[in-house]
Amino acid sequence: MVNRLRYLISNLFRIRPEDNVPVSVAQHFRHNAIINTLDISFFFMADSFWNINTIMPVFAATLTDNPFIIGLMPAIVNAGWFLPQMFLATRITHNSKILPLSVRLGVFERIPYLLFPFLALAIPFIGKSTALILLILLMTWRGVAGGMSALPWQEVMARVIPLSHRARFFGFSRVFGQGAGILGSVLSGVILATLSYPRNYALGFGIAVIIQWLSFASYIQNREPEPEQTDLPSSNPAPSESKKPAIDFSMFGRILKKDANFRLYLVARSISFIGNMATAFIAVYAIKAFHLPDEQAAIFTGVILASGVLGYAFWGAVGDRIGPKKIMVLSFSCWFAALIVAIISKNIWLYYLVFALFGLYQSGVGVGDSMLIMELGEESLRPTYLGMGRTLTGSFLLLAPVLAGSLVARFDYNIMFVVSAFFVSIATLLMTRVKDVPRR
Repeated sequence: MVNRLRYLISNLFRIRPEDNVPVSVAQHFRHNAIINTLDISFFFMADSFWNINTIMPVFAATLTDNPFIIGLMPAIVNAGWFLPQMFLATRITHNSKILPLSVRLGVFERIPYLLFPFLALAIPFIGKSTALILLILLMTWRGVAGGMSALPWQEVMARVIPLSHRARFFGFSRVFGQGAGILGSVLSGVILATLSYPRNYALGFGIAVIIQWLSFASYIQNREPEPEQTDLPSSNPAPSESKKPAIDFSMFGRILKKDANFRLYLVARSISFIGNMATAFIAVYAIKAFHLPDEQAAIFTGVILASGVLGYAFWGAVGDRIGPKKIMVLSFSCWFAALIVAIISKNIWLYYLVFALFGLYQSGVGVGDSMLIMELGEESLRPTYLGMGRTLTGSFLLLAPVLAGSLVARFDYNIMFVVSAFFVSIATLLMTRVKDVPRR
């Protein structure tokens, strides 16, 4: 498999002289592309067993009927993922080698996942209320730890994958990842349907733990370029450990004051996150409205991932030509269409289109968002822009479930879908006004 992957990558990712890729990056590019494709593939397969938009909200629904708490499942993970990143930005900006830090944080990120199987097994003994509290705590840890490791991971990717090949790499690797995730969702569905509750969730979570550590074992094989040979500006030398700067809030203020285009991106992305209020409820609503068993959530995950395969292939193919801003606009449009379908669907067969469109939305944002932030700022400030982009917008993810839960409790799911679609439409219009930046 590795040899076939190497052959495919060698043809897809040829580095040409006109690409101006540093020698230290070019010589390890194929190796890094292969091991990061394996990392992403295993990660997606593991995620299919505890997907925050399908499996985890349905799992939470077995513990409570409270729509606000159910809505928290993706919100606390996504918000936790986004919020810490700005506070790591300065350290990463001034760090000549990022991989060691990324590995340490990656271990910390994976600890809560080890506890999910035991939590599920403990439900009959500790009760649903206690289990729900522990689930919220573990999901919070999952999100915050993921956010702490995300920025170093993105910076490693930016250093080992040249700009000229990023869209292709992320598209290609996520096609493999989504395919692996589909296999995982099939197995997850079989487990959920075959075993009794809560052993079905416990076994699924346990299998995911093993697969996730295979992902990590692949990632640590990255070969990071030597600092003096990277494309990082030589005018930004790394300080010694004892002189590493504290969080530079003045830098954040200067960037916000100076860069109007980045401010517009932040507003558009923040509003889009409010529009994400419906993500926790698309699976829960379908199961309740159409009277489906819990294992149907795994099928929903499979539809999302299958759509994502096509999405990542498409975004990866066109991304380097049309640029990340257009990818984001088209992705937001897919999510808006999904919400409209959710509102008008009268049967499960039409409702499957919601998950298909959601998969296209997720894959587009997965390719376009980081690329867009990377290109909006100066290369020397890339981690700072990434961190600010995540933290300053991520706080709106916490507002989303409050609003969604209130709308569901006071009105119904359809009203919540309508409000969500409204915010997505505003975000889409604002994103069209973000100026394209010349590709560097």
